[in-house]
Amino acid sequence: MSDTNLRSLLGLKPVKEEELTFGQFLGRLKDQPFIAETAPSLLVRAIEASGEVEIDKVPAARRPYLRRLKQRGITSYKAFDHVRGSQRIVHRLLNHWRAAASNGYQLFQATVLRGGPGSGKGLLGNACKDVLEDAIVYVLPTCPVHENPLNLLTLLPPASIKQVAKEIGITDAVLEKMLAVAGKPCQDCWKAIMENKDPSNPPNLIDVPVHAVRLSSRKFGIATWSPAPDGQGCSLYSALLRGSRGIVDMPELFTVTEPAQGEVSELDILIEATNDRSIPLAGRCSSEDAQGRAPIDAVLIGQSNLGSMNEFLKKAKDPNRYQRRIQVIDVPYITSVTEEEFAYKDHLEKMKALPHIDPMALKMAALLAVISRLPKDHEVDVVTRARMIDGEDLLVEKKSTTVKSTSSGGGMWSGMSSSSTSTTKTEKEYWTVDHFVGAEDDGMYGMNLPDMLSIVSQAVDFYLKRKPQFLSSLRMIRFLRARIDEMGKRATNLSEKDKEVLKNCAEFLKFARFKGDDPGLIEREYRRVLKRELLQVFAPDYGSRAEEIFQKYQLHARFYAQGLTKFPDPKNRSRTIDVDTDFLNKVDTAMGLDSWGDDRAQFRRALDAEILSKTQEHASKLESGDPSASEELTINWKTLPKLEAGIRKMLNDEVEKQIERILSPAVFQLNDTEQKHREESLERFRALGYTEDSLEEALQYVKDFELWK
Repeated sequence: MSDTNLRSLLGLKPVKEEELTFGQFLGRLKDQPFIAETAPSLLVRAIEASGEVEIDKVPAARRPYLRRLKQRGITSYKAFDHVRGSQRIVHRLLNHWRAAASNGYQLFQATVLRGGPGSGKGLLGNACKDVLEDAIVYVLPTCPVHENPLNLLTLLPPASIKQVAKEIGITDAVLEKMLAVAGKPCQDCWKAIMENKDPSNPPNLIDVPVHAVRLSSRKFGIATWSPAPDGQGCSLYSALLRGSRGIVDMPELFTVTEPAQGEVSELDILIEATNDRSIPLAGRCSSEDAQGRAPIDAVLIGQSNLGSMNEFLKKAKDPNRYQRRIQVIDVPYITSVTEEEFAYKDHLEKMKALPHIDPMALKMAALLAVISRLPKDHEVDVVTRARMIDGEDLLVEKKSTTVKSTSSGGGMWSGMSSSSTSTTKTEKEYWTVDHFVGAEDDGMYGMNLPDMLSIVSQAVDFYLKRKPQFLSSLRMIRFLRARIDEMGKRATNLSEKDKEVLKNCAEFLKFARFKGDDPGLIEREYRRVLKRELLQVFAPDYGSRAEEIFQKYQLHARFYAQGLTKFPDPKNRSRTIDVDTDFLNKVDTAMGLDSWGDDRAQFRRALDAEILSKTQEHASKLESGDPSASEELTINWKTLPKLEAGIRKMLNDEVEKQIERILSPAVFQLNDTEQKHREESLERFRALGYTEDSLEEALQYVKDFELWK
């Protein structure tokens, strides 16, 4: 070990980056206006500077969800990527802080993150503090609150300020906006500058020292205050002094106790820090001016559970006094199955030893957690909603449809003898993810992350001690079922909402004892995923075959729409090809298009127009700079959800017949080609992440319940 190298590695950056004068500081404002920014502006800039998550570089499983967010205008920032599923909340927070950075009313509000245990409130607060570490701010070095040097300009009369603006090359309006949020200098700074006893050397702001310094949790600008009933820890007042110019994090904000007779509540100090953006400079002002104040410029971010804030406001004499100075942002539990799953993976990476974990085992636990947090009563089942929220493009038709009526001829103005005709047309409507995201109660109740991490950890430990050492999806489902049942029986003092959550989870985890039984949603989803894996390993050419069907359907539908029965062969223009109506009908049947009426004809005629519409929409997005639009639009068999569903059904029916024969008990009856196909398919199954034991368990389940049917 080299002591020199170790010394270099353990060295901390100096807090002070640069020394200059107030005159030099003003001279930089024209080209670097951010040096006079407020704390919210600094935080927004630091978050944006952390960069966006590069979607193409994250694990493939996360990409659909992150792309779906981007399409909805929600950016995933690197600074918060470890706070799984927090993207929508960060989006709301940034909107609030951007408004504050623009000198909006939000500048005079504290932000309170409200959510249940394990919802990520603390992680969000810590991420905000982390992103400000080493951020550079300009301060008056002798000031107890490290105030913004710009505050000194408020000592000048308006006419002088206009002249200063002209001298440093910026407009009056720009400087006025900067000064609109500037505070009055604290008493220490005022005295140091103004109380100059030497008449031959009157005070001049140009020579006042200014330092460029780093925000640091070990020095200043980043502070944490946590109410401590036992009297331990610092006061809110001390935290505000320490966190000025940066951020003050206030975990469990509303657990403060009532002040003693004659004492001031610490939350009253918080109100002053928001309402006036200043606090009394206790013990530092002169006896002649005992009301000296210090300007506070900080992002104030508090945290509260679902009940503490309401209980506090209920007891407060004037609750509105607090409410108008606080912006409450609800922090739900994770509502993305994939993000929840990666939260488990993050946790398991810290464990010393793990059994083999099958590819879908953690996904089943994550699915239970997420659907327990979504409203249960809805036309679309909760698993389908979870899949759509997670980024899957599913075509889900609404039960209610729009009926349009048109009439022609007749009517009371046409004479009694005339007749009228009317036609009705039913237009199908479909659910989109926007119908499911952002509902008021989504994610606010349900299985919390700490409980889920505890269950997953217990499952891992349990199967690590069993032979063979593997945690399969089926084992995870069984373990979840046992733990939920145990929690319902042993837990005391459960709220009605908690009881409802456990009851729903028990229902979701219902298992099928026999082949004809209807399983709960979790096992039903396991079957769907297992069948998808079966198709993946037994039909590796699935995608290319699907694309062939799409290309043929598009080609034949185009000429059918033109009323032709033949068309030139694209590969050999000297010969013609018959429009294959039998093939078109087969695909249409798989899509569920009626054979009567003109549904099929309408779909075929509209096919090219719909593809053209998507192309034009994509071009329009690119032209407008829409970040959700990729550089290149790929038209393939997945472009149109309805046609994709039909193609899948066609191929699934075909492949399932092969699977039934290959997995049948009479393996000895397979011919050489089928036997080879079976062995290659099982090898592809192993490549997905199954061990011999877990694969045997999964295939036995397939056979027991004849999932190919």
